[in-house]
Amino acid sequence: MSNDAAATVLVVDDEPQVCELLARYLQPEGYSVLIAGSVDQALSLLDGQRVDLILLDLHMPGAHDGEELLFDLRDRGSDVPIIVVSGWVDDEATLVHPDCVHGVVKKPVKREALLAMDAVRV
Repeated sequence: MSNDAAATVLVVDDEPQVCELLARYLQPEGYSVLIAGSVDQALSLLDGQRVDLILLDLHMPGAHDGEELLFDLRDRGSDVPIIVVSGWVDDEATLVHPDCVHGVVKKPVKREALLAMDAVRV
């Protein structure tokens, strides 16, 4: 991903304040940020737009959670880098399916930690 072409980051989290914080971290760095408050919203956005990076909370209320989205994207053959954003750093999905996850950042997210990740800097 190159910052020269206004890369698009999809933030998937049910907490609006987390989404807003991540957008505030990324937009000044030249990223375009899309926000989805649910897995269904994320799938809808992914069907209609090119996304260069996904920041994904695995534990969300509702019929579908972030872990299901992670597996769905893997099954579709998606090569979009995914960074898990979670208070649960030892999530099973990040241990069992490391091919799906390009990094993990712990909540509360620190700007420096997020921007230092390889998937964000590429």
